[in-house]
Amino acid sequence: MAPSPTEAKNETSEESIEPKEVYGSSPFDLDQLKLVWDDFAINKKEQGKDAEYAVLKQEYQLEGTKVILIFTNSVKLNILDRFRSDFITYLRKELDNGQIELETKLVAEEKKRIPYTNKEKFEHLAQKKPILNELKNRLGLDPDF
Repeated sequence: MAPSPTEAKNETSEESIEPKEVYGSSPFDLDQLKLVWDDFAINKKEQGKDAEYAVLKQEYQLEGTKVILIFTNSVKLNILDRFRSDFITYLRKELDNGQIELETKLVAEEKKRIPYTNKEKFEHLAQKKPILNELKNRLGLDPDF
């Protein structure tokens, strides 16, 4: 007896489903993560993908199975999005842990004030070496000149 069209459809749809990769739940530490991370970064560098390599060289933290990548620039977030899924898959495969998550954190970069005028330069140096103020007063100097 020939299978009905719905039965035939079910058989073919079950056969066409690709098996999902199953990862273990092996524990790992920061040193193991660093080795796998650096290996992936080097592969990107060798492929000539310098922007992706620069993203992978950012600071990161490990909290359990969550890897937190810290950015100071939102452009790097966009670059990460291009290869994020490949990177997570690589980490899960190499560390044999399917619970690995990649989270990003955008933090404001501290801007340093660069002294430009002579007075600003003197004040900057005087903060580092307070003896300069004493010398300025003893010698009667004016930092504006």
